[in-house]
Amino acid sequence: MWQYIVIFVAGYLVGSINISVLVTKFIGKKDIRSVGSGNAGGTNVARAMGAKWGIAVIIIDILKGVLIGLFAKYLFPVDPLFLGVIGPEISGAICVFGVLLGNIFPCFFGFKGGKGVTTCAAVMVILDYKVFLILLSVFLVTFFIGRMVSLGSIIASLGMPISVWIVYHNQPYYWVLVIITGLMAAILILRHSENINRIIKGTENKFKLWKKD
Repeated sequence: MWQYIVIFVAGYLVGSINISVLVTKFIGKKDIRSVGSGNAGGTNVARAMGAKWGIAVIIIDILKGVLIGLFAKYLFPVDPLFLGVIGPEISGAICVFGVLLGNIFPCFFGFKGGKGVTTCAAVMVILDYKVFLILLSVFLVTFFIGRMVSLGSIIASLGMPISVWIVYHNQPYYWVLVIITGLMAAILILRHSENINRIIKGTENKFKLWKKD
C-alpha cells in the first residue's frame, strides 16, 4: 500500500503548485485570493487579469494533473491489490485525487487554494479522453446557456462517476474507480456550496469572457 501512498503524495505536491497564485503574484502583482471571489482558480484569474490569463491558467492546471496522472498510470503502474488490467487506471486516479486535494489545500500557499474543477477534468482525460470530451461539451453547453462557470462545473462533475460506471462496469473492481471519481465529484460540489445557494436564489454572478471585472 505504500506505493499508493507515494503516488498520492506526489500528486498532492504537484497539485500544491498553484498556478493561479503564481501567475497573479509575479505577473499581476496581486494575490488572487484577496481579489474578486477570493478563489485561486482560472475563473477568478480571468476576472482579475483578463480572459487570456484565465484560459492559460486553466490549460496549465489541466496539463499538470494529466501529466502526473499519466506518469502514475504508465510509468509507475502499481497494483498492490492485484486488480489486474484496471490497476494502472486506479493508480492514475489515486494520483490525480492527490492533485485535487493539493489544488484545494496547497501546502506551499497556506492551504488556501482553488475549487479543483480543472483537476476533475484531468482525471477524466487519463481515464477516457472520449468521456472527457463529452463532459467538456456538457460544461460548455451549460456555461453558454447559463453563463455560470459554477453551474457548468457542478453538472459536469456529476457526470464523472456515472461515466466511469458506464465505461468500466464490465471490468473487475470498476467500483474502485467509481468511488474515487464519486469522492472527487462530491468534494467539488461541496466546494461550490455557496455557488449553489446563489444559483438557487438567482444571485449567482454570470461570467462574460469579454469583460474584465
